[in-house]
Order: sequence, then structure tokens, then C-alpha cells
Amino acid sequence: MKQMEARWAEDDARRERERVEREARLAREQAEKEERERQALQTARAWWGWLSSKQQTELLPAVAEYAWRTSSLRLDIPEELKIWPQYAYGVPLFARDRRRTLYGIVLPCPDLAAACPALKGELILARSATEERELAQVLPEKRIVHLGLREHEQLTMV
Repeated sequence: MKQMEARWAEDDARRERERVEREARLAREQAEKEERERQALQTARAWWGWLSSKQQTELLPAVAEYAWRTSSLRLDIPEELKIWPQYAYGVPLFARDRRRTLYGIVLPCPDLAAACPALKGELILARSATEERELAQVLPEKRIVHLGLREHEQLTMV
């Protein structure tokens, strides 16, 4: 009987150690995930920080005009620029139809794009040839379109 009680105590102690180790591992993984997300957001903010408020304001209407000119497609344009983490902190734009079809991703962060499976096969829209080149280093070039918007403000901000 004492041997069985000792075995039960050992089993209980082992289960408790496993539970504590599992909780510690989960806490560590959660902390690592939060740190990766924090760093990704910081990287994205730096990428978007190169644009002046005027450049940000003209960006989405330029994409809408491009979609209409090239595909006769109307897009739902959000009232404010909202970057989405699942699209490498780019702005997804959707066709104005019942299915809400994704048209393309505007200006995803090049440093985060390579690790973003949601960008694969999607149309990527950049403001300028410079941004297109940066994105082309990590994404297939044939899926990237630059809108030909002015860069002068960006160049003078440096």
C-alpha cells in the first residue's frame, strides 16, 4: 500500500512539474510573439513614416483611379488609412461588390512582406518606382504596380 501511495505521489509531482513547465513555455512563447508583433509594428510605422500626410491622403484615391482606369472596377476606399498586420502592414482594398473581393494591397512593408503568405499572388500597389524597387526585392515583380506619384516630399524629408 505504501508503494502505491509513493507511486501516486511521484505521478502527482511529475504531472505538476509538467504543468509548470508547460505554463512557463506558453508564457515564454506569448512574450516572444508579443515582442515580434511590437517589432513588426515599429518597422511598419518607420516604413509608413516616410510619407507625409499629403502623400497618405492622395494614395488611396490614386489606387481607386488606377483600378477604374485599368479594370473598370470601383473600390471601397476607407475613410482613414488603416494598415493590416496580416498583409505585412499594407492597406488592403476591396472591390465594391457583394463578395468583397480583394483587389490589392497598398504599400506593404518590404521588411515584413517576405514572411507574409497573404501577399502571395496578390496585386501590390506602390506609390513610386523607388517603392516598387524596394518591394521587388522580396516579392515577385510582375505583381507590383507603381502609381507614378510624386516623390519630391519624401526626398526633401531625409
